[in-house]
Amino acid sequence: MRLAREQFMASRRIEMGQLAHELGVSRMTLNRWVGSRDLLLGEVSWSLGRATLDGCRRRATGAGADAVASTMEAFIAAVLDAPFMRHFLKQESEIALRILTTRASSHQRSFIEYVTTMLREDAPANGNMPVEDLAYLIVRIAESFCYVDLITGDQPDSSKVGKAIAALLR
Repeated sequence: MRLAREQFMASRRIEMGQLAHELGVSRMTLNRWVGSRDLLLGEVSWSLGRATLDGCRRRATGAGADAVASTMEAFIAAVLDAPFMRHFLKQESEIALRILTTRASSHQRSFIEYVTTMLREDAPANGNMPVEDLAYLIVRIAESFCYVDLITGDQPDSSKVGKAIAALLR
């Protein structure tokens, strides 16, 4: 995965055949190791996303719900600022949305699990809905404002993420 991650961060399209060749294995062996290209891209994007979320969470302002909103706003700002993510979203829009926002890879499930953990640790439960459902909603809000250009043609705006999540958690 290290080589795939390096290629992704260099804004290079990950080609399974080329990756297998660079690793000195057959494409079949690579597929046994990582599954499909979509699964590999999901793992690569989540490894980068988790590290970014961890950093955003450490630097979050406020406490409780405000810290969660701050973390998510900073995370979406980082996603929007990352040249390799802009490249991926521009060059492979449909694939990117499928990998990042559906069950086609582990990315979506991992993102929701991360937010679930963050809510349990940082924001007291309000009892209105299960924490897993709240995490799902927060992830969908973040994705909606992050990928709005691909969905409706509007401009992405990370500040809307923080405001929407703060309103939800109040």
